[in-house]
Amino acid sequence: MYLSNAQRTRLVLAYLCRHPGRISDYLRHCCFSKNPLDKELPWWSYEAIDWAAKNLNADHRVFEWGSGGSSVFLSRLCKSVLSIENDAEWHRRMIRKIQQRSILNLQVRKKEICLTNQEGFENSEYCEALSESYDLIVIDGEDSFGPCSSWSAREVCFKRAEKWVNPNGFILVDDSWRYPIIPRESRAKKTVRFQSIGPCRKGVTTTDLHFY
Repeated sequence: MYLSNAQRTRLVLAYLCRHPGRISDYLRHCCFSKNPLDKELPWWSYEAIDWAAKNLNADHRVFEWGSGGSSVFLSRLCKSVLSIENDAEWHRRMIRKIQQRSILNLQVRKKEICLTNQEGFENSEYCEALSESYDLIVIDGEDSFGPCSSWSAREVCFKRAEKWVNPNGFILVDDSWRYPIIPRESRAKKTVRFQSIGPCRKGVTTTDLHFY
């Protein structure tokens, strides 16, 4: 459900009242910053970021639909990160960041995408880029989602991800409030929803983690 600006403001204020320790994060990373890549942080909820920082380690291999600050962040925690990007200019920015930071365990590959219809997306390079098993699969990339959409690219990605996630692995879905069908159809052992503010966001969002 889409919220009005007034509703978003009330949610943020209510969250900060319950979690006053996040006020400094909100002022530093949300109010005056628009680009998670500059912050080298995921565009997820803070609670999901905290979970990743505590639970991911150098044995984990990561696949990610959608590149950005999360790619750099995960490369510091995990053995390897493969991120798939469809936007040519953003891909160039990611390559510059990798070179500037001399990151050796992060690959960002540009893949063509089709968002015209579900079948076209399922057969696109972007969707089919996931073709082997990973410990963490992140679904945070391009989508066809909208009030008038009859299908969602991220829902398609989730179904594919369930075929390739390792035993005891995880699938992370950002902006999960948009996709109520995903937790209903998930085959995960359990699903945890992290609802909070996040870097470079003006409002409250949700990030779901599916445990396999």
